[in-house]
Amino acid sequence: MKILFLTITAAILLSACGAPVGNNAPANNANKPANAANGNSNSAPANNAAVEAEIKKTLDDFAGALNKGDAAGLDKFYRDDYVLIDQDGAVQTKASRIEGIKSGKVKFEGLKFEDLKFKVNPAGDAAVVYGHVTGKNTIDGKSEDRNSMVTWIVVKDKDKGWQFINAQITDIKGGGTPPKSEGNTAGANANK
Repeated sequence: MKILFLTITAAILLSACGAPVGNNAPANNANKPANAANGNSNSAPANNAAVEAEIKKTLDDFAGALNKGDAAGLDKFYRDDYVLIDQDGAVQTKASRIEGIKSGKVKFEGLKFEDLKFKVNPAGDAAVVYGHVTGKNTIDGKSEDRNSMVTWIVVKDKDKGWQFINAQITDIKGGGTPPKSEGNTAGANANK
């Protein structure tokens, strides 16, 4: 049910962020100045390589803040309405996530995001990103190695940059490796 929710949320987010082709009727043009002011102009498709590079940089900075336990620094990465479904199926919010790190209840070490895949919306201001997560985390004094797949839904705020709105973590059991993606390599996206 939770995965279905994230899938539906991603579909709505990606379809709602860009105007449908042929939606240029005069009645719809009234919103275009407001959209342009918000950075949602539909005049040209996004440069996906540039968008993916921006998101990759955000993920690198995010991993650095997690590994340092920088709760104050993490605040900028999460939207206020952020929701994470963790590897145990528990739902966490921005506040609970940051509080766990601030209190020392949750710690990360050597966390890395690899084999990233991107699906950027046409306007270039939202994306679904997934990849392999490795490293170590300690929760309530119990340490474990991370070998997980994670999916993020990210949006670009004109003032705050790229932020996470939703995430889902799925552990890879038995020491296995993530399945190899077919035809969707890093730098690829669904808009080709």
